[in-house]
Amino acid sequence: MSTAPEDEPMEAARSEADAAEADHAADAIKDHLQKDVASWREGRSEGASRQATELSVAVARSIVPPTTARMKRAKPVTQEAKPAPGGKKPFGMSYDGTSRSDYIKLMIARGAR
Repeated sequence: MSTAPEDEPMEAARSEADAAEADHAADAIKDHLQKDVASWREGRSEGASRQATELSVAVARSIVPPTTARMKRAKPVTQEAKPAPGGKKPFGMSYDGTSRSDYIKLMIARGAR
């Protein structure tokens, strides 16, 4: 009913080997992440120094004296709607051959809102 004492040292050796493999894998992942972070930081520092040199160059701007006069806004140009040439009526929907006014009267008579 009891296990042989010889099996226990083998199980302990296996668990130690598994722990060593897990530690080795964790160390490999950690090294990889550190390399990624180092490359990311290097890329960021190069970009920041490049932007700093671009911004350090002074831009020549003309100095405009302040004016006391108010600027007037330009009025938007409005185009007047022109009737279509020929006097043709725009498209209208037909309600089963009746005119729009006849259809409205019919709907009122039926009690629709």
